[in-house]
Amino acid sequence: MTRTLEVPLDTIEAAILAAPFADRLELCDDLSSEGWTPTAALIAAASERIDPARPSLVSMIRPRSANNSAALDVAAFTTTPRILEDALREIEASAKAGAHPVAIGLLTADGHVDMEACARMRDVARDHGMIVAFLRSFDLLVDRRRGMDDITALGMTRVVTAGVLGWDAAVLTMTERLAVLAADVQQAEAAALRHRVRAVEVVPGGGVRAANAADFLGISPHLHASCRRDGAISAAELSELRSVLSGSN
Repeated sequence: MTRTLEVPLDTIEAAILAAPFADRLELCDDLSSEGWTPTAALIAAASERIDPARPSLVSMIRPRSANNSAALDVAAFTTTPRILEDALREIEASAKAGAHPVAIGLLTADGHVDMEACARMRDVARDHGMIVAFLRSFDLLVDRRRGMDDITALGMTRVVTAGVLGWDAAVLTMTERLAVLAADVQQAEAAALRHRVRAVEVVPGGGVRAANAADFLGISPHLHASCRRDGAISAAELSELRSVLSGSN
């Protein structure tokens, strides 16, 4: 199975640096706060300056709406009428600016996938020819098995997850995280059989680096990594991680 690398970033300079190494660039705004919907200007610049054949440009859809929680918890991704309205508009703007897929992840206040809101977002994205993935807000769900079934039913292609409950990947050991991720893969396959669709790709993220990538690749061929050293995107980390994925390291 083909191994893929997705790199989140928030500047055109970082996008240009990462492009030769990545299969997907997840464009966002203010990565230091885990990202918001990118500006149309960033998407357009990346679309103009990066070879469209590779990598694909993913637009994170996370509106900066009034009730967004400062903490990375369920409240930070809970749907409100305003957030949904903004999200739908941002999907259309992302498509017009040149994004290919979008990544969504709105939740209900009680910690489940907001099926109605996500279905509306999916439909708008598909109207623009865009495939749809699920954000790492998956790790905030109170029931991962139900969540995997929900995003499968919605037709999500991928989901980024650290294999933990919550945002802090350090709450579990690597062994524990890998066990959760392996269960996610099994649940994705089971959900695909139930819904008679292709299985959602589980994409490990959260502290993924060249030094530990081989552990995650034992679970999934797809990785999500910011490739940063000393707070900035690193060409060396990008190159080393790409080498691990290519099997040359």
